[in-house]
Amino acid sequence: MQVYRCDELAVVTPPGRTLAEKLEEMGLDANDLAARMGYTPKAVNDILQGNCRITPDSAISLEMVTEIPAGFWLRRQMSYDEFLSRERIKASLTDQSLWKKSFPDEVNVREWVQEKKDESKSLMPLLKFFAVASPKAWDGYYKNARLKVAFSISLADVKDPYATSAWIRRGEILSDRDPMEKQEQIPVRKRLKAALPEIIAFAAANKTLPKREKKITYWTPEPEVVDDCMTGLQEICRKIGIRVLFVQNFKSAPVYGMYRWYKDVPLIQLHDRFKKRETMWFTFFHELAHVLYHGKKGICLQNIEITHSYPEKEDEANCFAQKCMADAGFKV
Repeated sequence: MQVYRCDELAVVTPPGRTLAEKLEEMGLDANDLAARMGYTPKAVNDILQGNCRITPDSAISLEMVTEIPAGFWLRRQMSYDEFLSRERIKASLTDQSLWKKSFPDEVNVREWVQEKKDESKSLMPLLKFFAVASPKAWDGYYKNARLKVAFSISLADVKDPYATSAWIRRGEILSDRDPMEKQEQIPVRKRLKAALPEIIAFAAANKTLPKREKKITYWTPEPEVVDDCMTGLQEICRKIGIRVLFVQNFKSAPVYGMYRWYKDVPLIQLHDRFKKRETMWFTFFHELAHVLYHGKKGICLQNIEITHSYPEKEDEANCFAQKCMADAGFKV
């Protein structure tokens, strides 16, 4: 007997096509199959023509007649249903190409979005990057401040929510690639207070940027700008329980830094192309203040036009950063 495997069959045809081939092999017609299954000829013809889905009951009946397992017929039906759904979704997205054009070209140049050769006009790779099902879902999640409980602002307030959301999402993806243990707020704060002198001393020893052989631009891939200072800071903070990431921003969304709790880990996300080291350190200490003094249910973005819900927290973070900078020997 021939062995049938669902993955060996073309998923773009209805399972009735496969059933028709099996009937021909068995020397049966639709009327014979209907009589053996206890179905009407019309019901069997609907299955053969793809006008009627194969249900668990009909799959078991087909197993009895054809000796092909019911699971095969159900998987075959599921594959065909998935194909039809994908085609419907693709069709519904064809009139939303302007949404994709709203994002910076650098997103593709940096290869943040993984596009195949035949997907240049498809929205699917970008939707997968953001882990959303549609442009409408992206709009609700980012613009309407539905980014879980910890995201308390709406990106509708920023100049370029598309570029800003890409920067934020890139940080999430990099975080997911390197998981950390979940943290509790009070222990993290205690470890941070104890390690603060070490961090300030590290800042004092790393006041200047290294000389670079070529100009660093917004189009330059990420790994080319990470230096020993950045990796050293990441290592120190990781021991405390704080994740530090350096992620390229965009000209249209020149975010310097961000503080948030992501998957129960305090995250400080920084731009990686600071022209001056002191700007990087000030931004870092500013975000560090949020970890030390402020709660988990909030997010702070630096150097973009946005109205913060609690400006007094921003002032407190600035004061903390200025003190740390002075202790590290920077002119403030």
